Amino acid sequence: MLSHTMLPENTIETSSAAAKMQMLHQAQDESAAASSAAATATAAATAALEDSEPDVETISIKEATPRKVQSLDLNSISMFPTLGSSATARPAATATWGARSKSTAGKLGAVGDQRRTPAAAAAATATAAPRVSGSGNIQERMQIPSIQVPGFGKSTVGDHVKAAMVSSGARIESTTSQATGLTTFLISGKPEAVAKARLCLRSSFAKKETIKYLVPSSARPHLLGSKGRTLHTIQTKTGVLINIPRREKGETTFEPVTLNEDDLDAEEEMVPIDIEGDAESIKAAKEEIDSIISKACRITYRLTTVPATYYPFIAGARNVNIQAIQQETNTRINMPFHVSSQDDEDDEDAKDTAIVIQGDRKSIRKAIERIEAHYKEIESTTRVMTINIPKRQHRFLVGTKGVHINEIHAATGCTIEIPPVDSTSDSIVVRGPEAELIPALTLIMEKANSSQVESVDVTAIHKPVAGKSKTEHARHVTKYLSARNKLRKIEQDHDGVQISVPRTEGQTAVTIEIVAKTRSEVEAARAKVQEAVKAMTPVLFDTVQVEPLLHRHIVGRKGQNINRLREAHGVEVIVPDSNSDSHEIILAAKQEVDKLANDATDFSTKVLTVPARLHRNVIGTKGSTLNAIMGLEPTTSVRLGLPRAGSTDATKKAGTPALTEDSIVIKGPKDEVERVAREILALVEEAKHHQVMNSYTVTFDIPATASPHVIGKGGANINKLTEQFQVKFDLNDRAAGADDKTRKKTGNETMEVTIQGVKKNVETARETIIKMVEQIADATVAKLNIPVAHHSALIGAKGHYVRRLEEKYGVRIQFPKAADLEDDEDQSKLNVVLVSGGKKGVQGAKEELLELLEYEKENNNTVELVVEPKMLPHIVGRSGVKINEIQESSQTKIDIRRSTDSDEKAEVRLVINGSKAGLKQAQKAIQEIIEAQKSQVEELVEINNKHHKILIGQGGSTLREIIAKAGGPSEMSAQAGLVKFQSNNNAVLLKGDKTIVEKIKAEMLAMVAEQDSWTTIYIQIPASQHRQVIGPQFLHVKEIENRHNVRIQFPNNKNKKEGGKDAESNAEANAANERVTIKGLRENCEKAKVDLEARIKSSASRSFSIPKRHRQAVFGDGVWKYRNEFNVVVVLPRGEGGRNNNGASKRIDADENQVTHGLTDGLSWELYDMSESAEEGDEAQYTVQLQGTETACEAVEKHLEGLLKKAQASTHILKIRVPTTYHGLIIGSGGNNIKQIEAESGTSTKIARGEELITITGPKEGVEKAKQAILRIVNTSEKRG
Repeated sequence: MLSHTMLPENTIETSSAAAKMQMLHQAQDESAAASSAAATATAAATAALEDSEPDVETISIKEATPRKVQSLDLNSISMFPTLGSSATARPAATATWGARSKSTAGKLGAVGDQRRTPAAAAAATATAAPRVSGSGNIQERMQIPSIQVPGFGKSTVGDHVKAAMVSSGARIESTTSQATGLTTFLISGKPEAVAKARLCLRSSFAKKETIKYLVPSSARPHLLGSKGRTLHTIQTKTGVLINIPRREKGETTFEPVTLNEDDLDAEEEMVPIDIEGDAESIKAAKEEIDSIISKACRITYRLTTVPATYYPFIAGARNVNIQAIQQETNTRINMPFHVSSQDDEDDEDAKDTAIVIQGDRKSIRKAIERIEAHYKEIESTTRVMTINIPKRQHRFLVGTKGVHINEIHAATGCTIEIPPVDSTSDSIVVRGPEAELIPALTLIMEKANSSQVESVDVTAIHKPVAGKSKTEHARHVTKYLSARNKLRKIEQDHDGVQISVPRTEGQTAVTIEIVAKTRSEVEAARAKVQEAVKAMTPVLFDTVQVEPLLHRHIVGRKGQNINRLREAHGVEVIVPDSNSDSHEIILAAKQEVDKLANDATDFSTKVLTVPARLHRNVIGTKGSTLNAIMGLEPTTSVRLGLPRAGSTDATKKAGTPALTEDSIVIKGPKDEVERVAREILALVEEAKHHQVMNSYTVTFDIPATASPHVIGKGGANINKLTEQFQVKFDLNDRAAGADDKTRKKTGNETMEVTIQGVKKNVETARETIIKMVEQIADATVAKLNIPVAHHSALIGAKGHYVRRLEEKYGVRIQFPKAADLEDDEDQSKLNVVLVSGGKKGVQGAKEELLELLEYEKENNNTVELVVEPKMLPHIVGRSGVKINEIQESSQTKIDIRRSTDSDEKAEVRLVINGSKAGLKQAQKAIQEIIEAQKSQVEELVEINNKHHKILIGQGGSTLREIIAKAGGPSEMSAQAGLVKFQSNNNAVLLKGDKTIVEKIKAEMLAMVAEQDSWTTIYIQIPASQHRQVIGPQFLHVKEIENRHNVRIQFPNNKNKKEGGKDAESNAEANAANERVTIKGLRENCEKAKVDLEARIKSSASRSFSIPKRHRQAVFGDGVWKYRNEFNVVVVLPRGEGGRNNNGASKRIDADENQVTHGLTDGLSWELYDMSESAEEGDEAQYTVQLQGTETACEAVEKHLEGLLKKAQASTHILKIRVPTTYHGLIIGSGGNNIKQIEAESGTSTKIARGEELITITGPKEGVEKAKQAILRIVNTSEKRG
């Protein structure tokens, strides 16, 4: 049972942990009202589900105020809840299609229902409205009762949540409140991911139920869809399982039908379908099903009891009434448009005036009631009035698409009926309320007089000429004026004028109508039309009869022939439309056109007689065969069968044979007609031969029991034979009309098989089927007694093993299903496995199954171990490491099964599956873990926390030594849980093997006792000598500490201040910075002090001076390397740094006459001559202090003297600017290129980071050599690029 909870609209999304925790709190706070009844939630939930119509109060949603974030309370139950107790809820009541009851699921599933009773809180699942962020991600909150959360079994809550996250890609967080009995899930991600995650969670946690839902029997094929696609889509979308029963024998599939009044009351048969899932999913599935039924299962009803004259009143102005009825009744109504007063007098067979209604029966009844009620009301209040308006003004009353009729109806409620176009009547019928007839008449006259109309009778203007009627000449004139746009020219010359010509043939009078807004415009246009008609005298027109196929030859390419006639003779040629069958061409130069027709071709006609049944072979699919015969640009026409009534070909001419349905008429040039006729006759002969070849038929009987095997699943076998042999099959049951009893009495259980096609193929297909029947006759059934415990192993994953056996031996293997066994039947039947097929195949499958069974008995054994719950974490290990190791080493599978009892002391069962040897190995490994854990102890030792730091040691070194000395593990991960120091008290927790714990305790207490007897002494060591005394990485100090078992602490000089307020305070600060503390036994401290003093005496300090101009070359790379490599501290003069940007961009102090500028290969450079400046600056010295041992200081001095000699030899500095894209090539892999350049040239090179500048220092010849090497690298790279 699912319900929704709406979030306030003004809430915003946040990804912070505090906001998410706040959201979880809000979910719990909304259900806090039910906490007082939490103890009775289970019983109330069951009672609520039994009630089919629970009272649910709908409350309004108020705007949320900002929530104050409180401090984290670790003891809060709402902040860190526990799992609640479980309960079982009964399934909700079901509803039937067409008459829905207000079920519990329906009410609690409504969006916006935020209030839940305690019972509903325990049984309902709530999904909050999503909160949408600017990035398109949303957050949804979903709540389910804790009683629905699975216990400790194969799958835990975390497993389901992880599976849902992996499947959907959404992020899910969960928390459970013991007070409210609800588990809350916070789902974040893209909308489609959140929807999929919600579906997964509902599938895993929501209470499942099964309902029966009634649907019309005819709706089943629509619910299933092609190959079950529709049903699969519904199940995937909603997460339910739907079982639709099979159609009974003799039941027909649904086809939309047209019903009459007698059939409408007949109710359609309803069938139940099973829907399994949670309440919300079931509700969604029912909505999908109802939607399909409402669209697919619609019937059509024709309503004929309402006179057509009342249709406009029922429909309303612009169909507003009929649209309202459609929306109200959920139907589709088609009401014919009624405008003619003679519609009711027409023959019903010629004009269908029925109102057509589509929908389900109930909706159609409701729509009929509304229409008939409206008709009766209108009939009693409607009056009729007739007026005469000139025929030519009738079209102004109708308007474009009846717009004026709708305007009159909307304004007055009256309708008008106008005579048909071919009628000569001027009468207009006005129908409507008596009070509105006069206003309607006023509007009618306004519409009728809104435009001025005049006509020109073309027939009356010219006198008849011998051999030509006035009407025929009038039609020629109107066709000419229309074809040559003469009338359009008059319309363009007079604004607002419209001129129309008659469209129908056979009228005695031919009139041209002129319509305009004003009388003056009509008169002026009428005069122009009369003038144009008078100019078209009968002597100017003539006609010629030409076959329509030749019209395009007369017109010529892009009209060049008729243009030539116009230019040469001043003749206009009017050719009928290409869609017309008319032979008549209107012109004034008959001799020229006859000449063109004769020159085009020697036209001929040929009639072939071909049986009508072969005509489709001539035509081909969509006319493809006939088009191929006629060519891409056909010059012939081919007509098959009888001609259309009224056409030229329908009139029999003298000397021509009578046309029948077997006739094929070919017209066109003589040569083309002969070619087309030959190809058609050849095609007909080929078709006759094919029919003869495929007319061989054979009929034989097969046992009815063999027909399913011959046909195959879904017709697979019979379709394969049809495609293989190119034949047709027809299977008929000889006893199709008899019942089962009659069949048994007569023994007539045979199937008649008819095969038609080529003789050889038919005989081969018959032999193939007979062989199949013989194989079926050879079929046998073997029963194997296989314990049901081994069935799943023999079937394999998704039936893999059993399918392999079936394909290998050509048999069918059936394993029994527990669901097919009645409660009172013998349970031993579940062990019976049936193998059916040919004898040889059955025997082979039987032997292999029994071999597999023996293998499974040996290798697929199961044993259960019962262990205490506290032992389970040790057996499983961190992240399942231990249990995985046991499974891999023993080649077994171990399942952990917890009791559903909420008692924490309930035993845990370990189900081990595998071979017998593997079971023994796994049992032994688990038993060893249990025995080891039983020897584990926990002990708290009181040790003052002032000793904790010393017991732990630097980086935990002392503690690791204690554990190793006691016989504990050497790995740091294994040592982690043995000793735990309490930060807030003096206790130390020891946990592990009893023997090891005792040894660790004794060692710690001994160390504490020794530390209590320690003393502290001090020694003053100059701060400048601390590093020499400490040694690299505290090597010297650790050596003294380990030798004398003491602790030595040097002061932290990082906060040392230079100077002070007075001399006394400065002296005190210096003394504190030089004081070194020694802790340990008195005698050990004294020995350590002696060693430190010896270290002090062995240290030395000396000065080293160099010319100041060489300080960059000597110390440019920094002084830290001397401390690291020689253990010597180099103290630079105050204010001097150790590095200067690699020396690449440092400014060089030199006179302009000492600098040479140049440009080589597009690269600029400057060469500084430092030899003269070296002489001028000999007196300036740069002095540093060296602090360390005598030996180390001497080594550093030698190194510095070497650097100084190299610097003195460097008389020139070259600065060259090279694009940074080449720096990598100059440096080379691992610096190989630059090192080679320096070695060959005897120079040193500095490349500034991120800059183009490269500085080269050395003798003049070496600098030049290094420059040339760099230029070569740049030029080579450019050529390759």
